Amino acid sequence: MKRVFVSGASGNVGKLVVRNVLEREGFELAGGWCLEAGRDLGVLAGMAPAGVISSADLASGLRDSSPDVVVDFTSTVVLMNNLRVYADAGVDAVIGTTGLTDGEMAQVGEMVREKGLRWSVISNYGLGINLVMDFLRTARQYYPYVAVTDRHPARMANAPSGTAATLAGIAAEGPKGEVESHEVFPGVMGAMISGVPVTSQRFPYPGPYSEHEVTLARQDEVIRVTVQDFSSEIYMDGIFLAVGKVGDLPRGTLARSLKELV
Repeated sequence: MKRVFVSGASGNVGKLVVRNVLEREGFELAGGWCLEAGRDLGVLAGMAPAGVISSADLASGLRDSSPDVVVDFTSTVVLMNNLRVYADAGVDAVIGTTGLTDGEMAQVGEMVREKGLRWSVISNYGLGINLVMDFLRTARQYYPYVAVTDRHPARMANAPSGTAATLAGIAAEGPKGEVESHEVFPGVMGAMISGVPVTSQRFPYPGPYSEHEVTLARQDEVIRVTVQDFSSEIYMDGIFLAVGKVGDLPRGTLARSLKELV
């Protein structure tokens, strides 16, 4: 039985994580941390009382509940502080919160190595987008032109999405197609991330909609791969794959893709 602590337990994804911990075999809800401190986590997730109360303080919540692994779906604003708390506690972690800079990720990697942690920091736990990433690693060598577009609701906190930035990082390895067009307006062809143009669009989509499109091209051929997600439930299989596997990693390992956990 793996004891799971949920940070951001009252958020959209956090509630789903709590529900899945309570419903899936082999997992036990150890505790949780969210703005609604002192509330039953089962009730917050829209279920029957679970008998587990949300903590007001993250560090003490971890100390009192002794979890095997913590799952974090909070906010970029508090994430680095949360990670330091997890590092001090020496707990395995599955991180789904996005928005960290390259410099911050370098700090995370250093923490993991120095303290012998086992963490999974992945921008998107959806199975579909991870399969597309595998395809992109292979196909990119044959297609010199590439662009990434992400589409999310207007209330999305950050642009681009962490997934779009990850896709750009993967697509950076490969031949470079020449573009002769001159931007009359700066950024009109997309912001450059790792040398790959990325465009973010924000519209009033209903619900937790997300869409990522990768366009690959060579002479006389264009491939467009689009992944559309209509609910956060699609992340659960990937999240719980990570929850089940992260503790098996060698100490000092920072997993950045689901492929590393399979």
